[in-house]
Amino acid sequence: MERQPPEPKPWGASDNEAIELCREWMIYLGATDAVAAYGSTTEVCDIYSARSLAWVDNQRGNLDVHRVERAASVSAADGRRALIFVRAGVIPAARVRADDLGVAIFGFDPEGGTLDGVNLLGRELFAGGIAG
Repeated sequence: MERQPPEPKPWGASDNEAIELCREWMIYLGATDAVAAYGSTTEVCDIYSARSLAWVDNQRGNLDVHRVERAASVSAADGRRALIFVRAGVIPAARVRADDLGVAIFGFDPEGGTLDGVNLLGRELFAGGIAG
């Protein structure tokens, strides 16, 4: 059975709805075991799977370098790939740093129901998928 992309959310998405939407995108891209974090796990990441840790930034501001470096640090200690889903933009320095650190950045639009790769690794994983 072919996986389908998540349905658009014409009304937008709260922070919790954005996490669920990005979990659905992870499943669509091949991480079929993706689970939204609950309880104390949310201090580490928002979504996790066997091979990835993901953070969801549902804010209107641009993603900064600090968040990229934190995701890279946590995922390096854990041994899983770092993914960041952003609703808004990414400052150029954060995009470059993500490329340097191997952090994939995806841009999501709840209302339009779209996802795309923002940096080099994000585009690569969007095109080829992620597993686990």
